[in-house]
Amino acid sequence: MIEQQGRVIAVKGSKAQVRLGGTTGCASCDAGKGCGAGVFGRLLKRKPVMLDLENTLNAAPGQPVMVGLPESLFLRLVARFYLAPLLAGVAGAAFGHYLSVQGQLGLTGSDMATLIFGLAFGAAAMVWIKKGSGEFPESTIVHLLRLIEIKKPGN
Repeated sequence: MIEQQGRVIAVKGSKAQVRLGGTTGCASCDAGKGCGAGVFGRLLKRKPVMLDLENTLNAAPGQPVMVGLPESLFLRLVARFYLAPLLAGVAGAAFGHYLSVQGQLGLTGSDMATLIFGLAFGAAAMVWIKKGSGEFPESTIVHLLRLIEIKKPGN
């Protein structure tokens, strides 16, 4: 389970609106020992994410909570949003190179065809992915795991 700390902003009926943000990656990345995604997070200054989740913990507004996402879903999302466009771009580049060799375009023409087809195939894959179903196929995939107790000094 991939966990992220958030804070309940509002409670409406059985739903809790949770704000995720303020961190740059997983705990390892924040400590400088991870894969480096935290560096990109700091560079891109990610905006906070707001989620409406079932309030199974009876969390109150202002309460820090831990939100969870199964690793299998995370890996599917990574493959969908990163791996598929990358592979499409590589396939497009190979196709562009093949066409340039068949058309005898020379070195500059070959490079241009490779670049143009690679970018076009990668962009087409991203457009196709965006038109598909939402990020989370089920509404209960991301859920509240537990409340986080705030320890006050002296306790």
